[in-house]
Amino acid sequence: MSFEKELKVATQAVRKASLLTKRIQAEVIAHRESSTITKSDNSPVTVGDYSAQAIIINAIKSNFPEDQIVGEESSDGLSDAFVSEILQKIQENDKLFPEEFGQSQVPFTSNEYPLSSIADVKKVINMGDYEGGASGRFWCLDPIDGTKGFLRGDQFAVCLALIVDGVVQLGCIGCPNLKLNKYGGKELESGNELGYVFRAVRGQGAFYAATASDNWVQVHARNPISSSELVSLEGVEKSHSSHDEQSIIKQRLGISKSQHLDSQVKYCLLALGLGDVYLRLPIKLDYQEKIWDHAAGNVIVHEAGGIHTDSIDGVPLDFGKGRTLLTKGVIASSGPTKLHQDIINISSDVIRSR
Repeated sequence: MSFEKELKVATQAVRKASLLTKRIQAEVIAHRESSTITKSDNSPVTVGDYSAQAIIINAIKSNFPEDQIVGEESSDGLSDAFVSEILQKIQENDKLFPEEFGQSQVPFTSNEYPLSSIADVKKVINMGDYEGGASGRFWCLDPIDGTKGFLRGDQFAVCLALIVDGVVQLGCIGCPNLKLNKYGGKELESGNELGYVFRAVRGQGAFYAATASDNWVQVHARNPISSSELVSLEGVEKSHSSHDEQSIIKQRLGISKSQHLDSQVKYCLLALGLGDVYLRLPIKLDYQEKIWDHAAGNVIVHEAGGIHTDSIDGVPLDFGKGRTLLTKGVIASSGPTKLHQDIINISSDVIRSR
């Protein structure tokens, strides 16, 4: 399947959510106490997370009403005052979006999904409650991946994927704060202040463009000549992955260059050839990665020529096991296969020696 309509809807929904989240980032940081909620797992979630989830789910349901969605957030427990703020942000964004992104629009609302009241917002957010599975198709959404980075004013990503029979077929990642020159790359357009969107359909290649542009450029992971050239990509938060063990892996591979940044932006840099190894070793072996943290990046990395597996056995990630990955840790690399296997062998030794 070409997934032509799905790609258009995903791209426009991620663009719209990227525009919204970038606009409100500074405001959320300034009013963190009133704009941020701490969930039961002690992770923060902001008015931006909920607003982006509502925009994207509404776009999906307006265009593909039979599709299910795995979303990270739920409106359960939210006050009407907080939801009213979400609705206000969405309506403000609606007024600005058409002017900035031209006429390549897709329907974001419908008669069944008007998104015009507090009740509408709650209903749509909670449509992200699908449990996933190995059969049929569903969308997987992380409205703000890297919320802690978002709250620091750093990198974050808006991530959307389409999964069919347990395999990611389409991925789209918005990187509203990404400046490529900071990571050794060149900007596609001068004066670009809205970051980039990356997207891929399985079997059709991976591409990126400035967020407000339709000038898509294909991306390819690079093929480093020696391990001394490798650049590792790792998270900022030490609570998300085992930095000490990742340092051992880097030392044994001879990797001396690292980039630390939040969210699936790391997958995008790998696809661009601005990084080579993405390391996310589990702090605890009973921890299960959430599928929304890796689904969109999975197909983008693959279509750029990279490899994406667990961190112990080197097995492909299975997105058909529910809302989590039943694997231990995650590693992506630019390849070739021998390099990736070397990384897996070292990672496996490190983890099993605990």
